[in-house]
Amino acid sequence: MARSAAAKKVAKAASTGAGGKGVRGDRNILFPAAMILVALLGVVLVFVARSQRSDLAPVGDPSLDDHWHTAYGVYVCDELSPIVFENDSADDRTGIHTHGDGLIHIHPFVSTVTGQYATLGAFFNENQTVLDDSTFELPSKAVLSENDFECDGESVEIRVLKWNTLAAEKPVAFTENLRDVRLNENGQLLMFAVVAEGMDDSEIPRPDDTYLRQYLGLSEEQQPLGQDEGDQTGPILPTTDEPFATEEPTSEVPESDEPNDN
Repeated sequence: MARSAAAKKVAKAASTGAGGKGVRGDRNILFPAAMILVALLGVVLVFVARSQRSDLAPVGDPSLDDHWHTAYGVYVCDELSPIVFENDSADDRTGIHTHGDGLIHIHPFVSTVTGQYATLGAFFNENQTVLDDSTFELPSKAVLSENDFECDGESVEIRVLKWNTLAAEKPVAFTENLRDVRLNENGQLLMFAVVAEGMDDSEIPRPDDTYLRQYLGLSEEQQPLGQDEGDQTGPILPTTDEPFATEEPTSEVPESDEPNDN
């Protein structure tokens, strides 16, 4: 009986020892496998993050080296506004601003307003003026809404017409995602229009580009970065000196010092 009991204990101990060794072996395999899985997951996450950053990176113009100008106008019902947006260049944070001269100045200071991020939204953020698909704040500070403003009793629509170049004859009309309209060329024209829904785009006038053409013809040194001491804005045109005063010719022949042959 004693031998039988002892034999059973030995057999049980041997069985337990073998089982414990098997568990430790499984653990030794699972731990490095888990570490490899974590490492692979980390690589995948890094790759995804880089891809997302690449998708969000600025693409195209303008760049930090560009200095562009766009002319704009404001048209309400059937009248052009004589007022322009106020000078906001004194505390400009991004480089897309106006000097109160009827131009949008586009020379980005930061990459967040370059490429596809150089938009009307960036300009209106800097100007602290409202523009969205249903509301537009005029330079006079009056806020017009498609919900309650009318032109001759007709519901209105807010549009942005964009001439991509000075030579363009017809504009591209936008009625949605107005803040995403890009400022992607030098010398573009924009018309902010609040008009009756039934008005054709061809009835909306093109902004006057005389001032813009004059501005684009100047050197950068002649283009001010803000108001001067006299609150004057816009290009400082080169001045020419008045012609020197000259004496009128006389009809009398001056006497000659040459000796007379007579």
